[in-house]
Amino acid sequence: MARFSRGTHTLFIYTLLLTSVCLADHTIRGLGHHHRLARLDASNKTTAHISQTTSAQGVSMKSSAATTVSIASSTLSSSSATTSANAPSYTSQILTKPDTMDISAILQRRITNIIDTLSAQSAAASIPGWLSTLGANGTWPASEVDYTTGCVAQKANWPAQTHWRRITIMTAAWHGGLTNATSFVGSDALRSAISSAIGYWFSNDFTDAACLDSGGLPSCPCGTPGLWNTNWFSNIILIPEYVGQTCLMLNSTLLPSEVDGCNRMILRAYGTFDHYINGPGYLTGANTLDVAKIGLDQGLRAMNLSLVTDAYARVHAEVIIQQAVTADGIRSDGSFGQHGGVLYNGNYGKDYLNDDLDLETEAGGTQFIAGIASREALATLLQGDLWMIYRNVITDVLHWDFSVLGRFISFPVADHQATGSINFNVSEVQQLADQWQSDVLLEVVDSLNANTSDANSGGLMGNRMFYANDYMVQRGSGYITTPLGFHLSDGTVYTYLQGNEYEDISAAWDWNLIPGTTTDYSTTPLNCNNTGWKGVQEFVGGVSDGEVGIAAMRYTNPYTGSLSWQKAWFFLENDVQLVMIAGLQSATDAPVYSILDQKRHAGDVYVDGSKMHGSSNFTSANLLWHGGVGYALHSSPLGTPGLSVETGAKFGNWKTIGISAQPNITIDLFAAYLTHSSQEPVAYSVFPATASHEAFQHKQIQTQVRTVRNDAEVSAIMDDDHSNAMIVFWDALGGSVTIPGQSILDAPVTITADGNSAIMYHYKTGNITVSDPSQTLTELQVALQVGLLGQKPPHWGWDFAKSFTFDLPTSGSSGSSVSQLLSNP
Repeated sequence: MARFSRGTHTLFIYTLLLTSVCLADHTIRGLGHHHRLARLDASNKTTAHISQTTSAQGVSMKSSAATTVSIASSTLSSSSATTSANAPSYTSQILTKPDTMDISAILQRRITNIIDTLSAQSAAASIPGWLSTLGANGTWPASEVDYTTGCVAQKANWPAQTHWRRITIMTAAWHGGLTNATSFVGSDALRSAISSAIGYWFSNDFTDAACLDSGGLPSCPCGTPGLWNTNWFSNIILIPEYVGQTCLMLNSTLLPSEVDGCNRMILRAYGTFDHYINGPGYLTGANTLDVAKIGLDQGLRAMNLSLVTDAYARVHAEVIIQQAVTADGIRSDGSFGQHGGVLYNGNYGKDYLNDDLDLETEAGGTQFIAGIASREALATLLQGDLWMIYRNVITDVLHWDFSVLGRFISFPVADHQATGSINFNVSEVQQLADQWQSDVLLEVVDSLNANTSDANSGGLMGNRMFYANDYMVQRGSGYITTPLGFHLSDGTVYTYLQGNEYEDISAAWDWNLIPGTTTDYSTTPLNCNNTGWKGVQEFVGGVSDGEVGIAAMRYTNPYTGSLSWQKAWFFLENDVQLVMIAGLQSATDAPVYSILDQKRHAGDVYVDGSKMHGSSNFTSANLLWHGGVGYALHSSPLGTPGLSVETGAKFGNWKTIGISAQPNITIDLFAAYLTHSSQEPVAYSVFPATASHEAFQHKQIQTQVRTVRNDAEVSAIMDDDHSNAMIVFWDALGGSVTIPGQSILDAPVTITADGNSAIMYHYKTGNITVSDPSQTLTELQVALQVGLLGQKPPHWGWDFAKSFTFDLPTSGSSGSSVSQLLSNP
């Protein structure tokens, strides 16, 4: 056994319960500019005024001769206390004909993408009303746009952005190409209104560069003049992105003062690259691509080769596999990290994907196309995404698993944020697949487009362990289960059959009964002052062979320290799961619950074969079935744990958990949980996608899975139906466990490991798969000893003992699974 230091282990504790409640302190990324239902190829669509598109200085893009282009530089004399962001200067370039053609091609495609995005939002119908209420000073009434700025402004989704969103839509209508807006193409009245609205903001733009990222701090105190927000994202990405798009579409028609405003705001944002920003630190992940795209819009408008080159270079330097622990960006397992490696495929990863899809399709056939490393990284991300997406068969909408949405669980679907749908354009993936001739991307498209009658979109089958973020997915016929999600990261388990089980319930559910978790009820204060906890235990992760897997977690409440336990989830063939909980220690008098599920109430509830109504507590129940999922409680010397079942209407106010303005809800919920009466280990089996309580009971009786050990040192089972031994060794020095034969004719097998590990030994194939969930080992020794009496498992030959040395992956692949075959000499 060789061991190294893993460092801070955030994995399971990747986003806490109250991050969703405390949205006012964070950036909200949602539908925004990324939701485009269809994309028209630029070569098949001509937009109005395209022949007028020139640089900011009026130099025609159509010149076939070498063209000299200069762009005004905007240098910041100073920035905030923590950010010294000097805007870059790009001047005096000679463009060759190929350069000019490349930039012109990207510019046309870029404008097409911008306008198609806005068209998908059906925005044109509002333009007449906006024109009628726009004031002489370039603002809309306070009843329509909240211009509150500075320290008192809402931090997340700054409402003042509505000003620029309207400008961008109006500009697209004026430019041409916006759906149902042909009457506005080239309209002088509309163009005048656009200038008025632009002029208001540019005239009131903040001039103290410290306000970029230090609003409300001594370097940019409350009351500092100008339009700014205390959230760095609004000043560096949100507003500059609108500005860049608007200025690009207006291009040669910009007035000199407008050119100055465009340059100032865009280059100020782009200048934050390579400088520390108060809040996120240096730009990483999705933030990198967002700012790069802002700079690209500036470079395209000014026909500035060096700026376009720089923007694409930053994109391609970011779109690679990130190997560092807790890195932001694409990980080798297909997960996506942001905010220090927090699992975020469904929001930041989705924005990152949308940015790169736009950037790469726009660069097709030019000198700015992605290299192999970036192409492979994007394919890895999309392959991982497939396992995190499910279908709501009621609405026929694809959604992200809640485990990869972080704080966005606080938004209902109607808000069109990350919970609304997958929010990326599958047609654009298809376009890029054709452009890159990528079979992998084509497979992704086929999977996302496949029709399914259940939540398992794409019909994926098997088990996948995302070791970089300790997130496991089991997909079977008719269902998806995702374990290992304060409490949203404490071993959360979501089970999707119809896909609507957890939709729009977070405002009403009990935040102390998160599905799959074990908690000392209500002892952890859930408030906005304590949202940044990381896990204090290293042993969190899993092992997978692609078909079945084990997820394991040793847990100590990082806030109170009052509760600790260890839990193993065994995902077996034939759609059977077994959960073991041991090592339970509680320092309070609060009841300790293990939550089976909390979801929408859907139909009858059966306990031990009898239909129940309302809410009840059971002291000796064995079986529970509801909504297509059955649970079998395992007996111990003290009997079975107490079972509580709750059904009924629950009230929810979205404003209590976030910033959604949707109305209050009343929803019928189902919750079931076990009560731990002592430190006695607990185990239960789960049978998802069982059509009725009778089908569940029949399957439960037929299933042959044995609990071998369930204690503080070892969690072990034997799946006799499929001859698969599955073990978790919790101790740092490993351990040993003997698997008795299925019958007296079968020899027992003793499995020993010299380090903490998760191990699966498939008797029939002889395949042994291992991992180190702690991600601290570089090597693992595993020994197998077969009993002298009885029939040996297949592949043993004459030996009674076999030993294996597993070289375990390190760096960005730490925690991943490796396999060896038991050979017959």
